[in-house]
Amino acid sequence: MPEAHDPQALPGGATGVSHILLSAVRGESERITLGDIIGALDARAFGLATLMFALPSVVPMPPGVPTIVGLALLMVSVQMVIGRQELWIPAFMARWSFPRASLVSAMEGLTPRLRTLETIARPRLMPVTGTVGTVLIGVIILIMALILILPLPPGGNFPPALACAILGMGLAERDGVIVLVGAAGSILALFAAWAVTVGFITYLPVISDWIGRTLGF
Repeated sequence: MPEAHDPQALPGGATGVSHILLSAVRGESERITLGDIIGALDARAFGLATLMFALPSVVPMPPGVPTIVGLALLMVSVQMVIGRQELWIPAFMARWSFPRASLVSAMEGLTPRLRTLETIARPRLMPVTGTVGTVLIGVIILIMALILILPLPPGGNFPPALACAILGMGLAERDGVIVLVGAAGSILALFAAWAVTVGFITYLPVISDWIGRTLGF
């Protein structure tokens, strides 16, 4: 008897990560709440929520969005660290809202890349995404979330957000290899965020002087 077909293995399938995330943000209203997004995620909520909240900072978004998603990631990561089995958010956070059009546009642009990852993602190195592994992943995401909350210079939010997105994808797909790539990326993200911040502070007087001369001050 042939083996049952697994729809999750198909890129863009009804239970694929890209399909779930895109469906979670689509709708008729102009804004979408954090509660709406969480409610649309399936049993892989911790991995999917991490991926969903990290993606807005991977692409250009309105000011303030990285801080909001950083706080959301902080909430998710704390629950991973303490070993909760189901994702929960307080009522006041559930009411936080985002411009739906921006999220849909970002997700549609990222969907082809997510589907590419789906073609190679599969359950492997299972202990990495097991109980202890999930706690350690939560610690890494917590550190990245704290960086995202900080008012970093332009570009400083990208590395930690990308690292979180990779970790979320690996956790959602139970792929330990992708998680390890995300963990390595988190180390690089720390150095990248530090370098961008130091560089911005170092060259701020030069930038200010150039702007002043350009505007005739």
